[in-house]
Amino acid sequence: MFLQSLQFSLSVTLPTILMLLLGIILRRRRMLDDHFCQVASKLVFNIALPALLFINIVKQPADYSSQIWLVGAGFLSTFIIYFGSEWLAIRYIRDKSYRGIFVQGIFRGNSGILGLALCINAYGAMATAPASVYTACITLLFNVLAVITLTSSLSTGKLSLPRMAKSLMTNPLIIGIVLGLIVSKFDIPLPSSILRTGDYLANIALPIALICAGASLDFKQLKRFKNNQESQTQVNSIVWWASFGRLIVSPLLTIFIGKFILDLDPMSLGILFLMSSTPVAAASYAMVRNFGGDATTTANIIAVTMLGYMFTSSIGIFILKQLQWI
Repeated sequence: MFLQSLQFSLSVTLPTILMLLLGIILRRRRMLDDHFCQVASKLVFNIALPALLFINIVKQPADYSSQIWLVGAGFLSTFIIYFGSEWLAIRYIRDKSYRGIFVQGIFRGNSGILGLALCINAYGAMATAPASVYTACITLLFNVLAVITLTSSLSTGKLSLPRMAKSLMTNPLIIGIVLGLIVSKFDIPLPSSILRTGDYLANIALPIALICAGASLDFKQLKRFKNNQESQTQVNSIVWWASFGRLIVSPLLTIFIGKFILDLDPMSLGILFLMSSTPVAAASYAMVRNFGGDATTTANIIAVTMLGYMFTSSIGIFILKQLQWI
């Protein structure tokens, strides 16, 4: 049982870790640069990843109404983490401009790329459809909560609901999933040439995304802040506590809700853990920068959680497999 759990854990996390390491190595050997990562990331986000979600939903029809408890567990845990983080930020972070960075660093995981890759590694094609639905719903929630917390923390203006709605409705991932659900629900026939083209795009989505994620890690951003200045010490604490919340608190709370409150089946519980154990989404960096916040601190949180998840997710999967929960 021990060896089986260890083998399962490694089979789930090792492929994504190796792809991230490949990106780091290619960047260090100067085979990749920032321009390539930016262009490739746009290709993945706008074309390849939506194609992956669309094709998998169309090819793997499922009873999506049965996923309501899986999505509900994700929503409930996200809301608890969000409001708990907001309370901690207001209570302990004196500089208001860092509160939204701290909150987003805890609740916003990288479910669209790393989470989906982990689920496919763990359960194969049968997990793609429920994981895609979960990703669509949780991405909506992540975007709404991120805009709310960053607006209250970094912006002097009011929250624009029309702008937020437009941003959500034009999100390529959400569009791909909604179109896939429509085609699947109404059994709309698609030409084989369209499906094959979609397969080509889908097959490049996760490898390119993971390589670019590794290549985009800037370890120079992991600065050691001087201890003789109170503000710098606080920023350092924000990085480490946000990372702790993302990698430890979030998965533990999510698993507790899924197992003991909603009593999810093993695969759903596995999907829930794999999604909640991911590092901070890379999109959080762009959002903080767009709002005029401290992008360096956000980059630090992304880097720390990206490195930490390689260990915490593997250990978590091993423990859950030993307990026969997933």
